[in-house]
Amino acid sequence: MKSVKILVVVTTLMMVVGFGCSKATDVAATASGVIDSTLLPPKVGGATTDYKDTVSISVGDVTILYSKTSACYPSNEIFAFTAIAKDLPANTIYQWNFGDGHTANGAATVGNIYQETGYYTVQLTITNAAKQPLKIISVSVYALGQQVTPHASFYAQVFDVNYPNNYHFNANSSNVPRSKIINYNWSWGDSSNEQTVSPDNIQHNFPKVPFDKTYPVQLVVTAKSGCKDTTVVPVPIKGVYSVTGGFNAVRHDSCTNEYFTFTSQAIGIPTGADIAWDFDEGTLLQYGNPINHQYTNDGTKSVKMKVFYKGNLIGEIVQPVIIYGQNIRPKALIQKSKTSISANWEEWNCYSQSFVPHGGIVNNFWDFGDGQIDNANNTSVYHKFNKANNQVTYPIKLIVTGSLGGCTDTAITYITIPAL
Repeated sequence: MKSVKILVVVTTLMMVVGFGCSKATDVAATASGVIDSTLLPPKVGGATTDYKDTVSISVGDVTILYSKTSACYPSNEIFAFTAIAKDLPANTIYQWNFGDGHTANGAATVGNIYQETGYYTVQLTITNAAKQPLKIISVSVYALGQQVTPHASFYAQVFDVNYPNNYHFNANSSNVPRSKIINYNWSWGDSSNEQTVSPDNIQHNFPKVPFDKTYPVQLVVTAKSGCKDTTVVPVPIKGVYSVTGGFNAVRHDSCTNEYFTFTSQAIGIPTGADIAWDFDEGTLLQYGNPINHQYTNDGTKSVKMKVFYKGNLIGEIVQPVIIYGQNIRPKALIQKSKTSISANWEEWNCYSQSFVPHGGIVNNFWDFGDGQIDNANNTSVYHKFNKANNQVTYPIKLIVTGSLGGCTDTAITYITIPAL
């Protein structure tokens, strides 16, 4: 928007230059030697400042006073000159040469607009009505020129996504048509400031805070003309969070219908954050805390707890979880047969036909009901039962243990031994 305003002002100035860039007015300085601004040429541009900083230069009995308006937008630099001389004849003519190709004839007070920056020699020739020179005086003036106000502009970007509070700034788009930018003054909005002479690759680390924050970053550019421009850009900085700790995975009903309850135990999670779980099965994330999940097969899973805040991942915790799976409880079965007999005893062979749908059997424990056991993990055992005076029935018990979760099952069969 500001560049448009500058263009309008410059067009107006060029129109003035096209018509001689000055206007003669029959005026003189005040008695105090200060230019009477009410008698000066009209200012151009609508927001041009008052004439300031009057300079007085005297050569002999001729004094030239000059002052100028501000060159900085929204003003335009306009010079005003007034000649003061004593004992001049009637109908004196003032011939001005401003050193930039522009001239003005007739009046003691004139104005000029210099387009370019530089030093100019202003020559005044005072003549009589017959145009015979009476006085000649020269002064040197320094003009800033037109279009010397800079335009401030910049953009910001995260340099490395792993460091979201570290931003790089680039103000290469800042410019000034007829001058040079010599200073970039940055106000970061976090109570710190920095001045640079280069416009690009400016790095700034914003404070690490556990919440999102927008900083009003202000850039003030200063041109060689002394004119300045300011722009403010809101820079959003994502909060830096430190999610630490772990989660609990509590197993339920491991031998019959295993499932887990997962609960976060992490700290540093902001209010309003979402917790999602990756159960290492190639499925979509599941949200909730706590949350139940059931696995089918055994193994060790790398479960990931992910913490999202305002759509951004701010933390992740990975833990191994040992899974038993489903159908891991064994089924105990006993087969038996008599292998030999005598007058005093009978020998029987008992063997296991136990099975487990998922996993294996790691232990077989036998209890023969007569005070004798076999805990050597044998799947087939031989045992002699002594005869007594009366017939005796013995309960034969087999306890099998599965390989997953220590699940067990028991089978009982009966063997009757006749009397002696």
